[in-house]
Amino acid sequence: MPTKKSDDAAKEDNRAAAKPRKKKGVEANEKALKFQEFLMENDISVFSSESLDDEYQTVIFRSRIETKGQILPMAVFIDTSIFTVIRTQVVSGISESKMGRIKDYLNELNTKYKIFKYYLRQDGIVYLDLCLPFIDETFDSKMIQLLLSVLVQHLNDVYEDLMEKVWTKE
Repeated sequence: MPTKKSDDAAKEDNRAAAKPRKKKGVEANEKALKFQEFLMENDISVFSSESLDDEYQTVIFRSRIETKGQILPMAVFIDTSIFTVIRTQVVSGISESKMGRIKDYLNELNTKYKIFKYYLRQDGIVYLDLCLPFIDETFDSKMIQLLLSVLVQHLNDVYEDLMEKVWTKE
């Protein structure tokens, strides 16, 4: 036969129910929620998502893009700051002896293309970033989709030249 909860236990349950729960993951990030809804509404299933438990409630939407027969890891970083970043890992394994030459070439690309930022990390990985400013009210998933197309076209234009610099012997 069920027993009634004590008055103290009932009060504790009521306080817990009344206490607002801190949202986590996509739910805590209005822009990420909009992007996830856009993906579902448009039957776009090429992204997986990962929520970080950081101060900006970052949600990473991971996917891949293809350029010149190569599959490159790509991710959209959406957080509660004003910035959304589309990041592509263009190449890895750059030897220390080639870093100077590659940095010079990446600086040329950074000067030539306003929207893109290439950088070479100390571990030999080249990333390409696009940084978009959006507040919650102006966030536009279609703009991200458009810029992903621009990104693919850009990589189709420069990838072979970049890889020629990577593969050229000293």
